[in-house]
This record gives sequence, C-alpha cells and structure tokens, in this order.
Amino acid sequence: MPAIATQDLTKRFGSFTALKGLTLEVPRGQVFGFLGPNGAGKSTTIRILLDEIRATSGTATLLGLDSRRDAVALHARLGYLPSDLALPPKLTGTQLLRFFARLRGTVDRQLVDDLTRRLDADLTRPVGELSSGNRQKVGLIACLMHRPELVIMDEPNAGLDPLVQHELHQLLREIADEGRTVFLSSHTLSEVQRVADRVAIIRHGELVATQDITDRDADLEHTFLAFYEDET
Repeated sequence: MPAIATQDLTKRFGSFTALKGLTLEVPRGQVFGFLGPNGAGKSTTIRILLDEIRATSGTATLLGLDSRRDAVALHARLGYLPSDLALPPKLTGTQLLRFFARLRGTVDRQLVDDLTRRLDADLTRPVGELSSGNRQKVGLIACLMHRPELVIMDEPNAGLDPLVQHELHQLLREIADEGRTVFLSSHTLSEVQRVADRVAIIRHGELVATQDITDRDADLEHTFLAFYEDET
C-alpha cells in the first residue's frame, strides 16, 4: 500500500485549471521528490492531500485512508511543513512546541532535544524576533517531533544555511531508513538530487515524468531541463 496515491486529481479555480488529472503513487519508506517551478501545481496538490481545499474531481489516499473522509484521523499520523510558514510572533519556540505537543498528545521529548541540537535552533526567543531561517527550524521541529508516518514538506530548505540544509537532508534519510515516508516538494533540482529516492516532475498541473534516482546516476538534470527549457 503506497504512502500517497492520487487518481485523476483535478482542481479548477474558476476558468483556471491548476491540476489536470494528476495520477501519482508514492511508495512507503522513501524520500519522494515533487519537483516543478513555482505555479506548477505542487502546493495545490499538497493542500488537497491535507484537505485544506477540495479537488474538483479525482481521489487521494494517504496511508491507505481517504484524504477527505479520514482527514481527522490522518492528521495525527502526518507531519507538515508549509512553504508559507506562519507562527504566532509573541510565543517563544519552546512555548510554541509545547502548544503543539498538547494538541498532539504524544511527543518524544528526547527527539525534540535532538532536533533542536542538530538544527541549531533557538527556542528561547519570541518567534517574531527570529530570522526566517530560524523560524523555519522551529517549523521543522514541530513537523517532526511526533515521529509522523508521513512527512509532507513544501520547500523545507527555505532560509536555511548550507550546514543546516545538510543536517536536514540527513534527518530525512534517517526517516526513510526507518520505513517512514517523506514527500518533498521543491522547485530546486539540486535539493531533490541530494536527498530523494524517486522524483515526480510536474508542469502546468500535469505529471510529465517520474524517475528513480536511488543510484544517483540517472540523468535527472536532462529530464528536468527537457520539460522546463521554455520556462527559463
């Protein structure tokens, strides 16, 4: 049973079609890259998977459950980092993580400490006083601290320095090695190449290629540029 499966997923906003019959399968136990430029339909796909918006037609399942009907049950098993991370500015990172912990009920406090150390996160200051990169670190800890079965991340590298990016990629590989799944949405080819096992390329709301890159020898760059040469 795949971690994520969509069938003919379509989303229209008035006369604009953001997704055009997206059929996608994400195996469990992998870091799966979802690659495309801004406006390709990546965030729309994620919002449908999380039941933030409804598809015009088509179906989506996560961990074998229907993304709409079973949304409440699914949220306890998911970790999510949005691209437009918005956090209460007056709370410190520690206060914010405690709040999320109360909502989730079960959190591995040792894992929180480990993530804080590895990401070099500052949890003592109000979130509103932090740089974008340090806010991103708080969001990453909140996303991962309950050991979710499925992690969905939209542009997780945003604002992070190269050393922290490297540590994050190590964390994502460890998650996959434990049999859990990471769905990594990005517009950056190099980010996907460094960490993913498999990648799907989306363009103008359509899936145009799916490719294994576990051997790191696949010519992903050629595939990407072939489909996006008219975007640059």
